[in-house]
Parts: sequence; C-alpha cells; structure tokens
Amino acid sequence: MLYSFARALLIPIFLFFYNYRVIGRENIPKDGAYIVCSNHVSAIDPIFVGISIPHRMYFMAKVELFKNKLIGALMHGLGVFPIKRGEADIKGIKTSLKILNSGKVLALFPEGTRNKTDEAIAEPGIAMIAIRSKTPVVPVAIISSYKFFRRTRVVIGKPVELAEYYGKKLLNEEYIKISHGIMDKINELKRDEEDGDNS
Repeated sequence: MLYSFARALLIPIFLFFYNYRVIGRENIPKDGAYIVCSNHVSAIDPIFVGISIPHRMYFMAKVELFKNKLIGALMHGLGVFPIKRGEADIKGIKTSLKILNSGKVLALFPEGTRNKTDEAIAEPGIAMIAIRSKTPVVPVAIISSYKFFRRTRVVIGKPVELAEYYGKKLLNEEYIKISHGIMDKINELKRDEEDGDNS
C-alpha cells in the first residue's frame, strides 16, 4: 500500500521536474517474476525505475541506510531490503531469490553503486541471482542530465533470457562476464536512443 501511494505521488512530481518519458513499455513482461536491471548514476535512479515499471518492485540498498530506525522502517515498507556491499551477502542473495521465486519483481543495479564514469562495472551477483532463480532480465537505460525541466528518458529493452546457463556450475569470473553482458545491453539501449537523436 505504501509503495503504491509513493509511486502515485512521485509520478506527477517527476513528470513536472524531470519531464520524463518511458520508451519500450511493450517489452515489460505481462506477469511472472523478472529482474529489472538499470544503469546507476544518481540517487534518484531507483525512483525513475519504480515510476516507469507498472509492477510492484523490490529493491536492494546498502545496509548503512537502515541504521536509522525510522528510515529503515520506511524503506522496508517500500519493499527495500539491506545488502552488504563489497562482500558476498548470503542473506541478501537469499532474500532476492525468495522474492523472485514467489513471482515478484526485483530491481537491481549491475554496477552495484552509482557510477558516473564510462568504466564498465558489473557485479557477479546479478547474473547469479538471475540464473539461480531462472528469471528473465529486463534491461533499462536511464538517460538524463538530472537537471530540472530537462528531458529524461527511461528506455526499456527486451527481456534477456539466460536459460543456457540454468543448472550449470559457474565460476565467479563467468558470472562477472554474464553481468557485463547485461550491462552491455543497457549501454546499447542508451547508445541507440542517443544515436536516434543525432540522426
């Protein structure tokens, strides 16, 4: 209920201040579990993802944000759960798998943290969760200057199926490679949209 309320409140606010437009809504799965993967430049990227995808989603956030009890309770109410960054957080992975196995939608950022550079970063856990849960990955590219009244675009790509890896025992390096492949899809969406502007 809190998630729906927050989403309904933020949609008109972000439409006014960021003039955002969603491209590729037809690529969103109609039902069932899936993972939304997006690039991550700004702290408001999770909001752009949340208001652009119609299904209720669950998000990861660094565990430090939950130290304040009031903020922690609010985040839990919004479907956000804690994750320890920079290490293999078994509890966080189990929570992710539980969400997906119950048919819900999980939003993840392959870069693991905000990345304002052109360096390609991708966490292996993204691929691991997708493969173990046997769920498709929906790539999303946020194209924005994050300045008020400038156009922001949220481009949603076709779901990426990783069925060829189901049931296989993979090395960490292989998970990293697959996660980089997902990040490549996101960057490809961004490039295609920006190339369209220049053509």
